[in-house]
Amino acid sequence: MSDAVNDNTVWDNSNIYTSLEDKKIEQDLESVVNKTNELEKISKEILPALEDLESKGSSLISTVQNFVVEEHALSIRLRTIATFARCITSTNAKDEKAVALLSRVSKLSTNLRKASTPVEIFIDRINETQLKELLNHEELKAWEFQFRYGREMSDFQLNNSEEQIIKGLSTDGLHAWGNLYNAISGKLVCEVDGEKLGLANASSLLRQNDREKRISAYHSIREAWTNHEESSAAILNAINGWRLENNSLRSKKRDLHYLDISCHQSHINRETLNSLMGTTFENRSVGQRALKAMAKGMKVEKLGPWDILAPAPMVAGEGKVYSLKESIDLISEAFSRLTPQMGDFAQMMYKNNWIDSKPTEFRSPGAYCTGFTNVREPRVFMTFDGSIGNVLTLAHEIGHAYHNWVMRDMPVVSTYYAMTTAETASIFGETLVRDYLFENCKTEKDKFEITWQDAESAAAMLCNIPARFEFEKQMVEKRKEANIPASELKTMMNDSWKLWYEDSLSEYDDMYWASKLHFSISSIGFYNYPYLFGYLFSLGIYAEKDNHGENFNELYTNILRDTGSMNAVDLIKKHLNKNIEEKAFWQGSLDIVEKAVSRFEGLV
Repeated sequence: MSDAVNDNTVWDNSNIYTSLEDKKIEQDLESVVNKTNELEKISKEILPALEDLESKGSSLISTVQNFVVEEHALSIRLRTIATFARCITSTNAKDEKAVALLSRVSKLSTNLRKASTPVEIFIDRINETQLKELLNHEELKAWEFQFRYGREMSDFQLNNSEEQIIKGLSTDGLHAWGNLYNAISGKLVCEVDGEKLGLANASSLLRQNDREKRISAYHSIREAWTNHEESSAAILNAINGWRLENNSLRSKKRDLHYLDISCHQSHINRETLNSLMGTTFENRSVGQRALKAMAKGMKVEKLGPWDILAPAPMVAGEGKVYSLKESIDLISEAFSRLTPQMGDFAQMMYKNNWIDSKPTEFRSPGAYCTGFTNVREPRVFMTFDGSIGNVLTLAHEIGHAYHNWVMRDMPVVSTYYAMTTAETASIFGETLVRDYLFENCKTEKDKFEITWQDAESAAAMLCNIPARFEFEKQMVEKRKEANIPASELKTMMNDSWKLWYEDSLSEYDDMYWASKLHFSISSIGFYNYPYLFGYLFSLGIYAEKDNHGENFNELYTNILRDTGSMNAVDLIKKHLNKNIEEKAFWQGSLDIVEKAVSRFEGLV
């Protein structure tokens, strides 16, 4: 394992800023402050016209056009600084300078959003003729989808003063709770068999072959979060209480449901969500079968929650440990079967040091893809340990990065895609690598190891992700009535796991509501079903490979490039001529999952 760790790379972000002491950061921040002040003055000029847009709106079109262009440039500058700082806190949560810089950027972003409020109201309320006038600008033509899509929620818009108050309070209110969670998780210490580890390093043990070590790591992580259960419960209550109150304030014309917000953010509708979750519930036994087959392969009666991320047991002590370069080469070969450009891209990510994978003491857990919009460069973060599961995680994140890369020549606003289609690209990358690995297996042991990963994914997507969705729904509904104590959150999590896992596990993880970051992300709710959407959608796209032959890569690339310019219903109708509001679409992909699980069962 040490060879894999020693091979790991760290980010080179020096083309963005040389360090936190780079004078350009202060210069950029000062520029943002000055230009935001200028925009505030323009914003005040627009404000009086909001009361009579029919007669006054057209005269302000040019002013608003220039405002949008300037505001967008400032937001990119702020996002660039924030991404630079967040890259540092991801590798060291105790870097106080980076944390302080993020706080400054957050405040400046709030000021910019407040200055933009009258313009947002203007765009949402002008008539169709005025909207067409607004879009008749070289730099705003690409904004049509964003403007029109935003107008769909105009019934829930408040007046300028109310919108500004909410934006102003959110920095030290709503988002402060999300920041608190990040601070707690980044500094959490877990004692595993007498060794003190940060959360990320303790979590990586859950993917190791040694079952006793996994059990010890699981209980140490659970104990660490139990010590912070009151704080964790307060975070969930505050975030969801804030959202519910916000929704209530916006429900003057018609009721704003929390799932309506989530669906809008995900570029889908409630019919699609209901179809997705309903069809998956009817097929949850496939995920349960995967877990039972994994238990058989592990030679235990049932898996525990400490086993659901474990590698294939047959290769214990003899399984291959991949170096990062070996992983990149493997991913590159798999991607190249779709198109050489995709394989070359994986190599470029490695050569340019756009991947940070080296374990550090106060490292954030998990993996993610981010990027610097100003130079159109992606970055990948993970803690690489050389396991086959980590290779697939790396393929997942590079799949995200490739999505960004094929859109780099497009207007930035056209690259603002939703979580649902974001996860499609990442899971598609995983699928390419899985298939490549299976086709190159030389022994039954090799096949078992790869299909184990298929089974693990099926269980995660058909049981774990829906259980998260179920828990969050229960939690939000209960939060409407009162604060929810930690003891009740544990019960709700148990109930959610029971509904989806049933008897396929020996016990449920009742602290999952605290240990799973996604529940405490303040900027977005229900960060769960988009993974399921992406998993099944990517399988649906992949199933079209043989039908399109040498034209398949063009189809896939065109789908990716359209993700920021239309909702998911229209996207899939346009490129695949299928309806995701109907269960038949999702059942087709779930049938593919069932075949993969059956293949695994045949090897156990």
